[in-house]
Amino acid sequence: MNKYPLRTLKTALIFTILMMGCVQNLMGCAQHAHQVRDAQDIFSQGAGLDLARKFNMDVPGVSDPVQESHRYYALAVGTVNEAIRGGAADLRQDGLYGTAMTIKALSLWRLGDTASSREVADEVIALAGQNSDTDKVWPRDLGICKSLPVLFKIDALGDQAKDFSAQNPNDRREETIEAIMANADQIQTDLDQIVGDPVLREHPFQFFLAEARCETANVLQEAAAATAVFPGDGAQKYYAKYNDFKNKALDDLQNVATTHDLGDGFQDRVNKMHEYYSRILQPLP
Repeated sequence: MNKYPLRTLKTALIFTILMMGCVQNLMGCAQHAHQVRDAQDIFSQGAGLDLARKFNMDVPGVSDPVQESHRYYALAVGTVNEAIRGGAADLRQDGLYGTAMTIKALSLWRLGDTASSREVADEVIALAGQNSDTDKVWPRDLGICKSLPVLFKIDALGDQAKDFSAQNPNDRREETIEAIMANADQIQTDLDQIVGDPVLREHPFQFFLAEARCETANVLQEAAAATAVFPGDGAQKYYAKYNDFKNKALDDLQNVATTHDLGDGFQDRVNKMHEYYSRILQPLP
């Protein structure tokens, strides 16, 4: 048990929740629609392995969850490509082309190919901009594709924080933690812009964006805690920065259902996730 470090992943939880119910229309060309459904299910299997790693859970019969999750993501990409090769026009007509490409973009991200992931996501965003009846892009898919660059940044911030905390205490420098904090502020700004997107107003995707703030706070916690070695009160301003970031993230998560008029059905999920993040986002003294 507990074979894998808790901080192996920063975003597995949020993108797993995000993909639930992603395929919103299975009418029309059943074969290609079901291929999109299959791609989503395959992606979700890979995400489940990543989620298990996040929570230090062993997976029976899986000796290398990283390799196995990558196998699923590669298979999801292949399934989407096959669906598009055989039925791109039908998928466009049925409003599933954007969904298929979104699954592909997410899978490429998890495979570490951020350049290709961004390219695919940009195609979905451009498609949404056409506002065509035959090329419908669902708000969830548009939100995912607009958010992917922010997820890249959260991953990179996690790597920065991990490297900083792993340094010899004597080698930790203020300029490094300042850069980490500045990058977190930029992520916050990027998320604010997506939150304000008119297409996503009053949409459940706002729940994901609130979680993304909490994941960013989780990364900051590791970096700020590592400043405890700074002389005198040198760590206090970084503790305060993290605490402020954490409190705002938790407040946004707690209030997301009412702020964005998501309905009573979301409040239970919000409460559970708020409880989870309240446990892991501990205040720094």
